[in-house]
Amino acid sequence: MTLQSQYFSVSVGFTPLPERWFHALRDIEIETSNNRAAIFRMHFDLSRNPVGDFDAPIELFHPLTPVTIRLSVGAGLPLTLINGFVKDARLSVSNTPGATTFEVVCMDRLGTLMTHVEVPFSWPNMSDALIVTAIFGRYGMVPLVVPTPQLRTQLDTTTTQRGSHAAFLQQLAGRHGYALYVQPDPITGADVGHFHPPLIPLPPQGVLSIDFGADTNLTSFSVSDDMLAPTGVFGMKTENRTRVPVPIIAPVAAEPPLGAVPTLPRILPPPVEAPYDTDAASVAEAYVKAFTKATQSSRSVRASAEVDGVKYARPIFVGAPIMVRGAGRQHSGLYQVDRVTHRLTRDDYTQSVSMWRNAVQLTGQEIFVDPLSAA
Repeated sequence: MTLQSQYFSVSVGFTPLPERWFHALRDIEIETSNNRAAIFRMHFDLSRNPVGDFDAPIELFHPLTPVTIRLSVGAGLPLTLINGFVKDARLSVSNTPGATTFEVVCMDRLGTLMTHVEVPFSWPNMSDALIVTAIFGRYGMVPLVVPTPQLRTQLDTTTTQRGSHAAFLQQLAGRHGYALYVQPDPITGADVGHFHPPLIPLPPQGVLSIDFGADTNLTSFSVSDDMLAPTGVFGMKTENRTRVPVPIIAPVAAEPPLGAVPTLPRILPPPVEAPYDTDAASVAEAYVKAFTKATQSSRSVRASAEVDGVKYARPIFVGAPIMVRGAGRQHSGLYQVDRVTHRLTRDDYTQSVSMWRNAVQLTGQEIFVDPLSAA
């Protein structure tokens, strides 16, 4: 089974890519992540026309020209993989006929439009979630924001933005251990701004199978378990007004385990980090930071997989869980997807997936059924 050209489309400036440019398009590589801006690269093979110029108009791609990539594998509807804006272009001219290449680099709103302007701005008495919602709205994005506690008031400090919107959002996401990324709605194509815990209650988006007979859709799968990485936190924070030291304790992760045995409690004796008086603006913020550290450290089981995109029959999205089977009882089960690289050519579609989990072993409640499987 091969991937024909009609399975993916490219829009430049809200119009389809001209036919001769489409024929010159060799491949597309799209990198998405749940903690940074998405980037994609389009590679074109160029040749000379009778007057000595290149046979396709390089001037088609201007700074910040909008570009959209859509994909449809099998009988499914076209799904929007990425919306971006032209950021960079690189021409490599060769003496060998047909070896001249042109690369167009695009990034999503978080990596382009939201990095341009740096204006100091104060956000008094607003939770971080409300601030993020307001910023997403300025860029015409649909906000998918999980509320955050009110960690700061004017009695403690005033949240002040000093850099670009992208840098400021990264700062807010780091404070809570939240995922921050922009991902289009696959059906409507509208950009959705994500600001929420990396692990949110969603059903698995599919089943990845290794060494599983006719159902195998992985070409490779590897997993590493950094067993001593999970760490609890036991520290102190001085209360701003009374100057009384308050214990800050975060012995476990603040998210549900994805397997039968959580990574942090299985270490005996349990490792503990003991910071004293952090840079948090309040005791509440110190608690959030402590649990964020313990939670992030517990995600010590990391896996990578190469997916046969044609057989899997749809793209894998970051920010949603996925099932893995065929990796043994210890490492099969539910994983959280945090990075995906899509590689599209006229004949093939592959996906490189990075995943994590905060536990090992099967729970016995996993359902390895993929209703959207092409098999």
